[in-house]
Amino acid sequence: MNLKALWYDSKVHVGLTLFLIWLLAIWQFRTDLNILRIILYPILAIFTIALFDVGLTHLRYRKNYLPTATVVSGFLIGLILAPSEPIWVIIAASILVSFSKQFIAFGIRRHILNPAAFGIIGVNLIFDTTVSWWGVAWGWFPLVILVPLMLRILWRLHRLYLPIGFLTFYALYLLISQPFDFVIRTLTDPTVLMFALVMLPEPVTSPVNGYFKYGFGVFVAIIAIIFSNFGKLSEIFLPALLFSNLVTFYLIKIQKYSK
Repeated sequence: MNLKALWYDSKVHVGLTLFLIWLLAIWQFRTDLNILRIILYPILAIFTIALFDVGLTHLRYRKNYLPTATVVSGFLIGLILAPSEPIWVIIAASILVSFSKQFIAFGIRRHILNPAAFGIIGVNLIFDTTVSWWGVAWGWFPLVILVPLMLRILWRLHRLYLPIGFLTFYALYLLISQPFDFVIRTLTDPTVLMFALVMLPEPVTSPVNGYFKYGFGVFVAIIAIIFSNFGKLSEIFLPALLFSNLVTFYLIKIQKYSK
């Protein structure tokens, strides 16, 4: 990949956005007892995912590539899993990311499930880890970076309908039983916006063609609402995303073979 192609790679732009949020978090928690982990964990996650992903791709397909997407997945793991978790949890989540990309897929770099969500929920279910979204949950300042940069990226990719559909349906649901100010606070919550703007529209696992692409965000919101009302999950958005990834994959596959 040449420098020009790298510059126009949307994954690089998303990675840069998360990098800036990480730097802001480092400054915010500069006196925290976990500051070394805050600095180390995203770097460790990126390195581990890249090592396994590039290595397995070469062994399985005899192909080499620049793993720009690992920067996004690595930062998400480092910014969402609590920095108080032991180092092996970060390594395990990173290995699960690579596993999902390599073996829960239908071709080279054509994974079915959102890799970062799979890794995070995987260690959450296996080791009962904390899904804290700490990197953005501490205040409103991360939104100054997150919102304008991600809106620009999604606008260029023509994928704004995904977060808009998700947030609109979720807002309508909340308005049934909650006051308007609560709905606004929820929709502008940094964790909700990080999910809606970064994880939900991941280009490989969210639909890009057909009518499914317009309803995917709404479908994720519906599943999240079902999980929140009938499940006992501490985290609802990431499991809802993974379930929706799987359902959408099979719906598109059925539609393709029915033609």
